[in-house]
Amino acid sequence: MGRETMGAAPLRTRLIVLSILAAMAFAACAPAAPASRPPDAAGVGGGTQEQPGRKKVLTMGLNAILDAFSIAGSTVTAGGRLSFIEIHSQALFTADKTSGRPIPRLLAEQPTVENGGLKLTDDGKMVATYRLRRDVRWADDAPFTAQDLLFTYKVAQDRSIPIIDSGPASLMESASAPDDFTFVVVWRQPYYLADAIGLRAFWPLPAHLLAADFAALVEEQKDSAAFLAKPYWTSEYVHVGPFRLVEFAPGVDAVFDAVDHYFLGRPKVDRIIVKQYADANTLYASVLSGAVDLGPDNALTTEQSVDLKARWEREDGGKIYFGTGTTQFISVQFDRTVPDFNVALADKRVRQGLYQAVDRDGYSDVVMAGIPDRAANALLPPDDALYPYVKDGWKNRYPFDASRATATFEAAGWRRGPDGMLINAAGEKLTVVSRTTATNQVRATLIQDMWKRVGVDAEISIVPAARIADREYFTKFPGVEITARGAQDAILTRLECAERPTPQNQYAGNNRGQWCTPDYERLVGQYRTSLQEGRRGETMRQIQDLLLDELPIMLLNYQVTNPFARKGVTAFLDDFPGGGDSGRIYGTHSRNAHEWDIQP
Repeated sequence: MGRETMGAAPLRTRLIVLSILAAMAFAACAPAAPASRPPDAAGVGGGTQEQPGRKKVLTMGLNAILDAFSIAGSTVTAGGRLSFIEIHSQALFTADKTSGRPIPRLLAEQPTVENGGLKLTDDGKMVATYRLRRDVRWADDAPFTAQDLLFTYKVAQDRSIPIIDSGPASLMESASAPDDFTFVVVWRQPYYLADAIGLRAFWPLPAHLLAADFAALVEEQKDSAAFLAKPYWTSEYVHVGPFRLVEFAPGVDAVFDAVDHYFLGRPKVDRIIVKQYADANTLYASVLSGAVDLGPDNALTTEQSVDLKARWEREDGGKIYFGTGTTQFISVQFDRTVPDFNVALADKRVRQGLYQAVDRDGYSDVVMAGIPDRAANALLPPDDALYPYVKDGWKNRYPFDASRATATFEAAGWRRGPDGMLINAAGEKLTVVSRTTATNQVRATLIQDMWKRVGVDAEISIVPAARIADREYFTKFPGVEITARGAQDAILTRLECAERPTPQNQYAGNNRGQWCTPDYERLVGQYRTSLQEGRRGETMRQIQDLLLDELPIMLLNYQVTNPFARKGVTAFLDDFPGGGDSGRIYGTHSRNAHEWDIQP
């Protein structure tokens, strides 16, 4: 049955969503009085300020509650949680302003084969030499040296430490520091992103502040939890970014002041207040009231962003930027030890039936609030260089077809009962629980409605706000979760064996569905060792074919990045095209925060 023969069913879905969106819009537009710090002696308060003799202050809004900084914090990217990190921290590499290509940030030069920075060895390894800038200092004025990176390597190699993206570190065989400004890594294999490692994969750590505690607590006492409970990761966080943390109130705000000796020049703004909102509607109300000046790539929902764009265009109130963001999908749980594990989902035919019942085009039309052509029909988005190799793979293999879904369920032993619901030979209903965050509730409702129409007893479980940062809880969803993973090929990390969350890594891995297969590992390894784009493209096609066969995830749509800035705030003005969402391995939209300014 094609889309055109579904009668009123798509309309029914849209009516459900429109009613929900209407309620959300009403809540968002309701008067709000968001909490803000009282003005200090310099006149600092909520909202943009630029007055003679007073500090320049920007207020950023997140739809997230911060629990810690750096590797000790949550790995969840929703709500802007990891989108603003280059305000306070810096990596070896970031992204160019307009092209998005990797460029050195803490390094004096880009390592290449031509300049000898990258060398392939006869035994199939790669040696990368990273030459540091000599003018970088930690925010506490201590020198930044290769010894800090050597310490970072040691921390990253300890599997009890929750690295956000552990894949690159797992490929590092050894590291050395010939001198204070040279850091050398021996990679186990040629690695196509050896010159593009951002904070998520290799977050530089200050040896002078952490090395003694790491040796005592982690290496000697085997107590990584005690190490990560040190105040460094919260109220005493120090890095080499343009702004330094000066106050931290979890659930309220984090205050960052400009670092005078920042190596790219003192920031133009004196202070950035990062306000934390547990509810997207409350955040949006604060934006509308003028209490929030700017936000990172996914702080506002797509619907709110579209609405804000229209408002600000009418009122000349500011600018919102749209670009390709994360890929959203349904992830299936494969860990049979999870409480209430759904055995039915272990049958590939059941997963196929569920996916055949999803109208991706209709779904995308609604959740993208009219932004066209966002249905995810390939493992990579259309603006990716390798997209031609995977184009329309998911669309061709799994077109929306409710009749075909019904037949697939029947082949798996599930038939309609007297009440129209799918049951097996034992009379048990096919029940699927979708876990997601409150921000994605509308999306979950869409999927729930589509599945109910083919007889699935579909339920929704919303993650409580208090458990957003609970990595173990996020890992143990019993059925499926509606989630997303970073732009471009960052989605591959969602399914790698090494990325499985475990008690040993404090549940920090990205592979929350626990799917793990040797064929996938072999192909991903082959992809990452290919230094030629054409070979990577062919391997990516094979990876997609494997995922189409097994369906550990079901693609839904390509999200948009949607950072925004009020009129007079120059953030994102000249560097948005080169930035990426927080799921990309390098270069967020906050990478040039030292250049942000307030204009009259």
